[in-house]
This record gives sequence, structure tokens and C-alpha cells, in this order.
Amino acid sequence: MAEEGELPKGMLTFHQLPVSKPQRNQLILMVLVILALGLISIMSWISLELPIWSIIITLMMIALASILFLPTQLAIMNTPLAVNLNHPFFDEQPMGNAEVYIGLSNNNWISPGKYRLKLLKDDLIGGYNIVEDNENYTSIGHFSSSTNYKILKMQVTLINQALSLRDAVNEVQDDIEEARVREDEESGLLEREWMGEEEMEIAGPISKMIGRSE
Repeated sequence: MAEEGELPKGMLTFHQLPVSKPQRNQLILMVLVILALGLISIMSWISLELPIWSIIITLMMIALASILFLPTQLAIMNTPLAVNLNHPFFDEQPMGNAEVYIGLSNNNWISPGKYRLKLLKDDLIGGYNIVEDNENYTSIGHFSSSTNYKILKMQVTLINQALSLRDAVNEVQDDIEEARVREDEESGLLEREWMGEEEMEIAGPISKMIGRSE
């Protein structure tokens, strides 16, 4: 039996899942392209005796491309998310309840409840907490010390997609969808506009599974 805060036996982290293979391949390809461009630039500079400023500009452009694209790819692969074999992230028929665990900044792993999750800025220690998306914004814990909200939001979006698929397998009623249906049937004076569900451009089986769950 796993100790409190440890990842239970049988849970696999996101980068270990078959569903993350397209993303992993994309990351590897990107790194290889960047290295190849850098090597070709240096060899061209040496063999063609190009001016020093040309190689500097080329290397700066390669470095800029790395800064713009690599962090996003790495963030997706390092999403602190783990599931068991019954989760739809495995393209196999579930034999029991699907489980989802998320990792906090203190390296503890917890199993979220029925609510979807969102980020809440932590003004005391910095970074962001992760909270339940309910009326009380119940705090789950400190999620990350990073201040890059865009990247952290991508991770939380992936986690929420995993939770949605978990509930679909476990046949748990989605309170958000139920509220949307109820609101459509009502004719009250107050009109609320529901936010569109966040989507990530993750190639391969992830998007296909998400499409099946909708």
C-alpha cells in the first residue's frame, strides 16, 4: 500500500502513457531539427568562410525558436498527471474504475474529487494553487512555483480532460453538463453565457479519445 502522498502502484504518469507517444515524438523531432540546424550552420560557416555575424544571427534565430516552442512541448510531457489501466488514455476495455492522480509542487500525489480544477494565484509563496471549480474554490494544494500561467493552464486543461474521461468510464454524472441542460430548459430573466470548454491541440489518440467522450 502506498504511503500518503505517494503514487499508488499501477498508476502511470502521463509521459509513460501510450497516448503521449505522438507528443513525445514531436518533441524529439523538434530537438533533432534544432540540433541539425545548429550543426549545419556551424559547418557552413567553417567551410564557406562566411562572416562571423552570419553565424551569430543564425544561432540566435535557432535559440529563439527553441525558447518559443520547446517549453510548451516539455510542459505537456511533464504534466503532473497519472492514470491507471482502466482510464481511456489506454486504448483498452476498462475492467474497473478509472483513477486519476495529480502531482503537487511538494511532490505529493492526490486523487481529485468530482469537480474540475482551475488555477488560483498564490500571492503568499508565489506560483499557483490548484483548486476545485466549485462555489467555494476548495483548495487542493500548491500546484507549481512557475509564474507562466499559459503553460500551467495547458497542464490543467489536460488534467481536466483526464477527469472528464474518468467520469465517463465510471458513469459519474457531469454536474457542469447537467447545469447547462437545465439552464437551456429554463426561461428565466438572467442569461448566463457558459465558457466554451478548453481544448488543447494534442495530436494523435488524445484528441480522438476526447472526441469520443463528447
